[in-house]
Amino acid sequence: MTSQRLSALLQDSANPLYKREGVTDTRFVEDNKNLNSEIARLRLRILELERAADTDPLVPVYNRRAFMREISRAQTVMARYDLPSTVLFFDLNAFKSINDRYGHAVGDTLLKKIGHVLVEGVRDCDMVARLGGDEFAVLLFKTNLIQAKAKAAALACRIADQHVDMPTGKIKVTAAWGVAPCEAGDTPDQILDRADRAMYMAKRRD
Repeated sequence: MTSQRLSALLQDSANPLYKREGVTDTRFVEDNKNLNSEIARLRLRILELERAADTDPLVPVYNRRAFMREISRAQTVMARYDLPSTVLFFDLNAFKSINDRYGHAVGDTLLKKIGHVLVEGVRDCDMVARLGGDEFAVLLFKTNLIQAKAKAAALACRIADQHVDMPTGKIKVTAAWGVAPCEAGDTPDQILDRADRAMYMAKRRD
């Protein structure tokens, strides 16, 4: 119904039929507005649920599910535009001993601080995720292997600077890291596994 027809119906109040139609049409417009509002509310709720499904329950970063999906996207971009992307894998050294000695509340606080500095240390187009426990990963778009290693070293320094103040002193942790390029022929699991193995080899050398 056009706005002109609706206006004509409402203005012709002398005719009872038009008056009745005007009431009906006005009710229809009101119902339509309510329906649109409900649709907008449901769309917003869907976005909130999707965001929750992609977010780690403790640290305000993405989870493993979302990270693996973004690796696939990075591979598509690389194949289409020949733009490299790289995965960084971080494992916190002896983090379990912090939980065992000081409690999970202290450990959780430290994890949140680490998640925050990782997000602050990369670009908006990059992605930070907690893979689980004390493992984090970063996806760097438009970044080659040399650049990624430099960024991983810088982020590891940021991690080492984080601490939780306790009566006995500052609780800190260091991180071992590994890097792997996003190769078009690999699966996301294979790419992440290569970064994990590179991290493990670095940890053994230390």
